[in-house]
Amino acid sequence: MAGVGFELKKLFRRKGGYINTLKAYATTAVVTEGPMVLCIVMLFAIRTLLRMWNTSFSDQEVYLITTTYIMVFSLILSNSLLMFISRFISDCIYEDNKDQILPSFFCTIAYLLVLGGIIAVIYLALLDIPFLHKMLNFLHFEVMLILWTQMAYLSAIKKYLKVLTGFLIAALLAIGGSIVLMLLSINPLTAAFLASTAGFVLMMILYMQELITFYPMGPLSLVTLFPYLDKYKSLILTGFFSAVGLFGHNFVYWCSEYRTHVIPHMIYCMKYDVACFWASLTIIPFLVIFVVALEVNFHKAYRTYFDTILYGGTLTDIRTENRNLRRTAFRELAHVFELQFFVELLCITFLGNFLQNSAFDLEMLSIFRYLCVGYCFYVLVKSLVTMLLYFDDRKGAAVLSGSFAGLSILCSVLVLPAGIEWYGTGFLVAGALCAIFGLKYLHRYLERLEYQVFCRQPLFYEEPQGIFKNLADLVNEQERQISLLHQYKGGNAKADAPESGHDEEVVIDEKD
Repeated sequence: MAGVGFELKKLFRRKGGYINTLKAYATTAVVTEGPMVLCIVMLFAIRTLLRMWNTSFSDQEVYLITTTYIMVFSLILSNSLLMFISRFISDCIYEDNKDQILPSFFCTIAYLLVLGGIIAVIYLALLDIPFLHKMLNFLHFEVMLILWTQMAYLSAIKKYLKVLTGFLIAALLAIGGSIVLMLLSINPLTAAFLASTAGFVLMMILYMQELITFYPMGPLSLVTLFPYLDKYKSLILTGFFSAVGLFGHNFVYWCSEYRTHVIPHMIYCMKYDVACFWASLTIIPFLVIFVVALEVNFHKAYRTYFDTILYGGTLTDIRTENRNLRRTAFRELAHVFELQFFVELLCITFLGNFLQNSAFDLEMLSIFRYLCVGYCFYVLVKSLVTMLLYFDDRKGAAVLSGSFAGLSILCSVLVLPAGIEWYGTGFLVAGALCAIFGLKYLHRYLERLEYQVFCRQPLFYEEPQGIFKNLADLVNEQERQISLLHQYKGGNAKADAPESGHDEEVVIDEKD
């Protein structure tokens, strides 16, 4: 999450030893993983309320899987634009064009709402559920598309605590609202859908208030982002592949013989998805530690290297800082990966035994263990993509994230015929192969970093002229001509106004 690094650097610069170090890690954990934990708590609490009100198991599954569908597919759709949006916001802040940021937000959500709305209407039309539930789920889905986008805009201006507070308020309202509505004898499933939607709507309103307060308002246009699409279109691919890589293997097993039909056209694979959920929680330590390593240690070496280039360092100085940058990058990656691998061994041994004694059968336990190791490699790939974007290697980041997304789906498909005891190995193999490829690619890229910095840059920079830029210019020209026409008509109307007004006054005087 953008912005947390500034707070971390403050904490590490202060004196206080282990206390400030613990504060730094706690800040990272709360900011980066807090929203996810709050969502899990909310779903668990509402599922518990449904059980307390003696709701049928099928209705409990409908609520849980519907909410999961809304979260997952809204994230995949919006995540395709979030990396692109983050880069656009950064450029606007750097170039002091802040009046373009809020119009770009409205432009983004306009396209997301239309596209997401079409997809949601088609899918909801296939479901045999009450019309009220369809409307609430449609609204929830559209609101989530807005929320994911708002989070990108808020984190860019270091409003990450506002993001966390919003999730907390939404969770409390959803849980409290469910209790109140159920006490009023409203159907429990309807109450759960209504309260959850209301919680996220309130969160959206709070986030919108923050955005409008901070960002100045510029002229609205549906083509605000178009010139940047030609420039940063690879970031859209990176965002899309990152989301597909995270969930694609689940979609494969939804087509397996172990899939569960909650209702017609709503499926999931209980054995795989539940094991996947618990395995995904084990990567929280990696995500927290990596943010600290990236924002504090690696960023320091990164900044020193480019400061040496910008402020008159000799070639020898630049090469020395390059070696230091490479050592720091791979040292931090190795340190974080070693810690996470140790955490995974503990989880496989102890958490696996706990889950086996509670609800897991041997098949789910086997999947859980494969996925624990697979997620360890997944977060390493995710970290490598982030580091490549640090050096503005957008093409490399897109290739790496796309390779992982494609391989994880392909390998999962290949192991389907082998039986359930092999489920999860496809994700593991894809993660391991892409991690090895990514490490080699990053090492080679850093070895040739001087070439990337000095020789790959154009001597005279020109904005790329592509189809989106040309379309934006065409639309802007049409808007300019329409505006001039309105001004011309308005000027003629004003020129005629005093004479007609004078005549009217004369008539009134004569009547008086």
